[in-house]
Formats: sequence, C-alpha cells, structure tokens
Amino acid sequence: MSVSSAYATTTGMADDVKHIVQSFSTEKALAIAAYGESVASYRYRTLVNKVDDPDQQRTLTEMADEEQEHHEMIQGLITQHFPQSDFVLSAADKELVIVGTRQIHVSNKQSLSKAIDTIYESECRTGRYYAALHDSVSMDNLKPLLKEMSEECFEHAKRLQAIFHS
Repeated sequence: MSVSSAYATTTGMADDVKHIVQSFSTEKALAIAAYGESVASYRYRTLVNKVDDPDQQRTLTEMADEEQEHHEMIQGLITQHFPQSDFVLSAADKELVIVGTRQIHVSNKQSLSKAIDTIYESECRTGRYYAALHDSVSMDNLKPLLKEMSEECFEHAKRLQAIFHS
C-alpha cells in the first residue's frame, strides 16, 4: 500500500492531519514524531509484563525495541539538523501521534483489550502522521524514511490485531 493511500483509506482525518503538518517546521514535526515513538515503546514494554503468552511477549518486545530505535534515530536527526531545538509539545501536538494518555493500565482481560485497541488506534494515527509529513517535508532525504515509518505503523497495527484478535 502506498503512503498516500494508507492514510487516505483510514478516517477523514487524513486531510486535517496533512493540513496541520504542513504548518509545522520540520524541526517541530520531528519532535512530535519522537514523542510518538517514545510513547509507543513505553506502551509496548508495559504490555510485555501484562501478557502470559510467550509469543505475544516476544512480539511486543520486538515492537518495543523497534519503537525505541525509531525514537533514537529521530532524536539523532533532530540533534544533527536542529541542534538548538527545544520544544514543549501541546496536548494537540501529542494527539497527532497518540490516542489517550501516555500511560496504559492493564489489570484484567477487558483492560488489556482496551489497551490494545488504544495502541492500535495510535499506530494508525501515527501512520497517517508520517504519511502527511512525507508529503509535506522539504528535506527530500527524509522522504524514504518517513514512507517506511508510515508503513511500519500500519504493519504494527496489523500485527496487534493478528496476535490479540485472532
């Protein structure tokens, strides 16, 4: 699936996200992306300790590690290209890449299901964000990375559904 079709086939938020992202500097857009990756890694690591199935634990650990690597890579890009960068992200900025609060609470099967759904929606939201950023970023060397990141978000969403809703 192409980046444009990936976020266009989800909710009508795609055009809104694209319009919002176009108004950001690349520096701010990357700061938001780094935040999203950090939250994703944290959430996956939290879930690892809440499931008993070894295959689920392994998958969640792999995804947490991927998200941590993404966070570090984006932070490296910010440091390299925008060494004076300093942002305080608003709640609206954060909502571009995550659903709900940073923390997830899992105490039973129902809350686990709710947490998985929240993470699933966050992956889709972040995928749309990266697709919109891909289409608007002026740094051409970032485009392949952003395309890959968008596709990986949608892949993570599919993996979550496969391991928890099969």
